Amino acid sequence: MRVSALSTGSGPRRRPSAARVFFAFGLLCALAAAPELRARAAGLDGKLPVVRRVEILGNRSLEDGALKSRMRTKSARFYHLIGGPRYRPDMLRRDVRTLESFYRSNGFFEARVSIDTVIVNEKRTSARIRLVVSEGPQTLVAGVSFAGQDVVREPELRAGLKLTEGRPYNPGLIESDRYTLFSKFFERGYLGSAIAYETSIDSLDARLRWEISPGKPVDVRRVRIAGTARVKESLVRRELTFKTGRPFEAKRILDSKQNLYDTGYFNSVDIEPDSIDLDARKVDLVVRVRERKMGYVETGFGIGNVYGSRVFGEWGQRNILGRGYVFSLKTQYSFQLFPNSDYSLANIDLRSKYIRNDGQIQFPRVLSTGNTFAIGAFYERDATVEPNIVVDQGFALSLSRRFTRKTSGLLRYSLEDIERSGTDVELSRSRRRALGANFTRDARDYYFNPRQGGYFAVEGGVAGGFLGGEDNDYSIVGSVQRYARAGGSTVFAWRVRAGYARAFGDSRAAGLPLERRFYAGGGNSVRGYRENSLGPVNERGDPVGGGVQIITNAELRFDLPYLKRWNFGGALFLDGGNVWNEASDVAFGDFGTIGTTSASREEYMLSAGAGIRYNTPVGPIRLDVGFPMRRTPDMGDDRRVHISLGQIF
Repeated sequence: MRVSALSTGSGPRRRPSAARVFFAFGLLCALAAAPELRARAAGLDGKLPVVRRVEILGNRSLEDGALKSRMRTKSARFYHLIGGPRYRPDMLRRDVRTLESFYRSNGFFEARVSIDTVIVNEKRTSARIRLVVSEGPQTLVAGVSFAGQDVVREPELRAGLKLTEGRPYNPGLIESDRYTLFSKFFERGYLGSAIAYETSIDSLDARLRWEISPGKPVDVRRVRIAGTARVKESLVRRELTFKTGRPFEAKRILDSKQNLYDTGYFNSVDIEPDSIDLDARKVDLVVRVRERKMGYVETGFGIGNVYGSRVFGEWGQRNILGRGYVFSLKTQYSFQLFPNSDYSLANIDLRSKYIRNDGQIQFPRVLSTGNTFAIGAFYERDATVEPNIVVDQGFALSLSRRFTRKTSGLLRYSLEDIERSGTDVELSRSRRRALGANFTRDARDYYFNPRQGGYFAVEGGVAGGFLGGEDNDYSIVGSVQRYARAGGSTVFAWRVRAGYARAFGDSRAAGLPLERRFYAGGGNSVRGYRENSLGPVNERGDPVGGGVQIITNAELRFDLPYLKRWNFGGALFLDGGNVWNEASDVAFGDFGTIGTTSASREEYMLSAGAGIRYNTPVGPIRLDVGFPMRRTPDMGDDRRVHISLGQIF
C-alpha cells in the first residue's frame, strides 16, 4: 500500500495515526528542550547565558578582529537589548581549534590557544570569556627559486603566487601556487607541463624550489562543434579566433568564448580539449554550446533623474534567415512621476518626458571581417529640458568593431529631420546630416556596480559642411572613470567629464541647436541642484545650455554597518560642474570659494552629500541627498533629493 503525504482527491480524509502524532509531539519537545539540555551539559541551570564579552590576550602578530571574525562564539552588540549570542562550551572548544589552525596557516606552527576564564554572573544570564594565545615563533618564506625552463620570465612566474619572500609559510598554499604556475604555461600552449617542488626549512626560514619541465607547445588539430540545432555550424566557427594547425593559446580560447556569447545565440559556451596527443604535440578541441530561443520579447521598468520613470520593451529575432542577422524593435516611454523632485501625491505627472522608438537590423562579421554593420530608423521626442521639445526622426548606418575584450569603436552616419519648439529656438525645423565616431575602453570588474578598474570613452561628431544639411556644428566629449578599493568592501570612485561643441558656417549666427547643447545639474551630473539648471539661462530663468561642459564627481561607497546582510550600502560624495557658452567664458576665478549664496552663473558649482544604496543584481537603487555649496541668488533650494536606479557612474 502506498501512503501519500498530500491528498487532493475528494474522498474521505484519513486521520493521522497515533504513532505519528506521538512522534511529532516528541520531536517538538526535544527541540524546545535543546537549549536547556545544552545548558545542563555545561553545568548551567536554565537557559544558556549571553556572551557579553570575548577577550583575547597574548596575540601580538594577529589582531583581535582577524581572530574574532573566525570564531562562532560572538559577543553581544549594543543592539542586542534582549537576548544575544549564547555561550556554548562545545562551540568555544571548536573555536580554540579554529584559531590554532589559523595561526598555523600564518606560519605559527607552535601556536597554542587556551580558554583562560569563563565568568558567569550570579543570575547566570551573562558570560565573559577570556582566551590566552601563545604564538611562538613564525616561519617565513626566505627564498623562492625556479629551474628547468626559459619560456616564461621570472617576474611573470612570481606574479600571483601566494608563497613569496617575506610572507608566512603555509604548506597548504603550495598546491595553489603550483596550479598558478601551470596556468601560465597552459596559456602559452604547453599543455604537458610538469611542475614539481622541493621545500627546505632551516630554523624559521622556509625555502621553496620549483622544478619546471614545460615540454613542447601543442597545435590545434581538429575542432568539433556540439550542441547546435538552429544555429549553423559555420556561424559558430566564424567567431573562433583560434585556427587548426596553429598553436594553442588560452587567450584565444577566452576571446572565442566571449565572441560566441556576444552573438546572443547561446546560454552557455564551453571550449575544452577533446583529446591531447603530447607525442604528436596535437590537441583536439570541442566547442559545446547551448542555444537560446532565437526570438525574444523583453520588457522592463526603470527609475532615473534625467528621463524620470520609464517603461521599455523590445522584440527581436537573433538569427534571421539562419545567417546570423539580428532584427530588433525597441520602444521607451518616460515620464517625470514627481516633477522637480516634489514627492507628493498631488504632484504626480504621467505626461511623457521622453519617447523613443527604434528599428534596426544588424549584419555581424560583414564581408568576413570583424566589423558589424547595422541599418536602422528611429523616432525620438525629448522634453527633458523644459520648456523645450525636440522631435527627431531619421535613418542611421553604423559600423562597429570590438578590438579586444575591453576596447571597441563605432562609426555612425545619420540622416535626420528635426523639429524644435519652446523658448530661444532660432531654427524650428532642419535637416541634419551627421557623421560620428566613438572609442571606449571598459576595464571595470562589474558593469552594474564596479569596485575596481576604469572606464574611458571619447566621442566626436560633425554635422553639415561637406556632408550637407542645414545644421553645421561639431563636438567632442571625453570621460574618464576610475574605481579602487579603499579597504575591505569600501570603494573610492571618481569621474571627470568634459565636452566642447561649436557651430560653424551658416549656423554660426543661430548657434548650437537645442539638442546639441550641454546641460548640467541633477542626479546624474551635479547632485544638490535641479535637473539641467546650471549654466546660462534666458530672461525667464529657463536653462538654455551651452557649448562647454566640465563635470567632476568623487564618491566613497561602503557597506552600512549592521545592514549589509540586507544589501544596504551608503555613499559620501562631492560633485562639481557647470556649463558655459564658449570656452572663453571659462576663467580660473570661477573655481573659487565655497559656502556662498551669491555666486554668478559662470562659477563652477560644487555640492556635497550622502546617499543610501539598496544593491540589486542589476545595480543599486540609489537615494542621494545633495547640499549645494555654491548658489546663485535665484537658487532657493538648500538641498535636493535624487532617486535613481544604478550608480551615477
